[in-house]
Amino acid sequence: MASEAVTMPRNAAELVALIDRRADQGAVFIEWQDARLTYADFAEDLRRFCGLFSAHELIPGDRIVIATETERQAIGAFTAALLDGLVPIMLTPQTPAPRIAAIAALVEPGLVFIDAARSAEDWCGRYTVLGVTGSSPRRGLFGRKRDDRGLDAALAKTEPRAPRAAIGDGELAYILFTSGTTSEPKGVMVTHRNLFTHLATLARVLHYDTDSRIFNGMVLAHADGLIQGPIQALFCGCRLIRPPAFRAPELEAHLNMVRAHSATHFLTVPAILTLIDRYAVHDDYLAAPEFRFLVSVAAKLEIPLWQRLETRFGRPVINMYGLTETVASALYAGPDLGPIGTIGQPVDCLAKIVLPDGSEAEAGAPGEIWLRGDNVSPGYYRAPDATLEKFADGWLKTGDLGVEDPDGTYRIVGRLKTAIMSGGFLIQPEEIDEALLRHEAVAEVATVGLEDPDLGEIAVSAVVLDGAADEAALTAHCAAYLEPQKVPKRIAPVAEIPRGDAGKPQLARLRDLLAEPDNQPLPSANGTNDIAETVLVAAARSFRVPRETLSLDSSTETVERWDSFAHVGLIVAVESALNLRLPTREVIAVKTLKGLAEAAARQRERS
Repeated sequence: MASEAVTMPRNAAELVALIDRRADQGAVFIEWQDARLTYADFAEDLRRFCGLFSAHELIPGDRIVIATETERQAIGAFTAALLDGLVPIMLTPQTPAPRIAAIAALVEPGLVFIDAARSAEDWCGRYTVLGVTGSSPRRGLFGRKRDDRGLDAALAKTEPRAPRAAIGDGELAYILFTSGTTSEPKGVMVTHRNLFTHLATLARVLHYDTDSRIFNGMVLAHADGLIQGPIQALFCGCRLIRPPAFRAPELEAHLNMVRAHSATHFLTVPAILTLIDRYAVHDDYLAAPEFRFLVSVAAKLEIPLWQRLETRFGRPVINMYGLTETVASALYAGPDLGPIGTIGQPVDCLAKIVLPDGSEAEAGAPGEIWLRGDNVSPGYYRAPDATLEKFADGWLKTGDLGVEDPDGTYRIVGRLKTAIMSGGFLIQPEEIDEALLRHEAVAEVATVGLEDPDLGEIAVSAVVLDGAADEAALTAHCAAYLEPQKVPKRIAPVAEIPRGDAGKPQLARLRDLLAEPDNQPLPSANGTNDIAETVLVAAARSFRVPRETLSLDSSTETVERWDSFAHVGLIVAVESALNLRLPTREVIAVKTLKGLAEAAARQRERS
């Protein structure tokens, strides 16, 4: 069936009408790995949630907090609240109790949806909390009561009603919290005007229609996972493909799902693209004729990686630049948008480069990137001082240093808050990172400033190695590309760069890691038993757990910190210690420490 020419919804009422129309057409809304949710069933979910809001006497403007790993309920609660005039706050299911408590105290929610296992936490006693018990998308949201006090039971007993939907453009659509732990959580306010104008921009830039199938497995508590996932799919009346959470050992299954579900768009972050580039076995995951764009979000996409991806997979790459404060994006690079290696040009918004004195920079001069448009947030929830610091006369101060090129495209050259002042010399860590990434053995890098009694700060770089290189060689390499003052004072190999849910480096954690004493060398290995011990010690360091907590039976299922980035760090550490290189197929197949030790032993025999 040919794709439907959808008139883009301009508001909540038109979006409700589109959902109902797609429901009547029998369209599918979400596909998981082994389940699917139709628009008809989702429309019923929305009516049930709205009935629940009425049962609890919630009125437009009231807030609700959502923190559950059960995606159908999370998406349903968020969307129903948005379309009913309430203000949803989506948090990660793993958000620590003190942070949720601080956010709840700030927003004063009328309802909290949280995984049932957490509903007895102390802070929950101050709010109306409904536990989510993890209903399967396959059997229906209300098919069986697991907890008479939980969300499923409450929804089953409600009188369904349609979303209110008559909501003003300036009313709050949702709040997303970007920073702050317990004392000062900072929530970005997004209005209905912000949201709907930006969804229309994304639809035009990425050529979405009702036949589109958006492959997006990013975290729902972040704008790129939530807004560019289920909300964008609803806006276009198309289909969302939600893979399981990404893990390096399941890389092939992840990529095969792109092809098996006929995805047209694949959205992910540069950190995941790096793993795909390094460890993917085949080149045809995106070869289907319906596939349109590989989309990189949330961080800078380095030029070499960008070029390799386009060459290898034969599909155009689009890189988006934006913040939670711009709903999702603001500038775009890629085909017909902006040159490779830039952040492209603004679409449906304005950008300018501003000097420290507040004046606008001339073309080619560096300064802070400011943005303005209907997609720009009005500020932070109940945080006037933070709003005043970040916004000026409708302009958003991004905190990114950039330049505007003569063709009207923009490039990032640094971050204001990550700049290092060393002996009176201003160093942008991104410049060091770029130099180190030119070395063939450097897979990932992040540079931070550490306190120094003589220089104030020194630049220290953490590198994840994908080959042999010592600190002396890497320092000499940097000296070939950087002025002497910019060469990092220390370059430390690490098992992994600490990253948040969206794949961005966590600079505070990285500083703590680099401030620790250097690790001792891994034990040398001469026989099978030695190889096993090398693997166990490397795993303890990569996962940052005591050695005695691990055994050869430890697996990706039993070690909580065995995520994708720790997996790569473990492999590289073992390869370096044993002076060997594991085949890509074996790297991806490793799911237990015993399996890694056996793979290392086989490779040693081959060589």
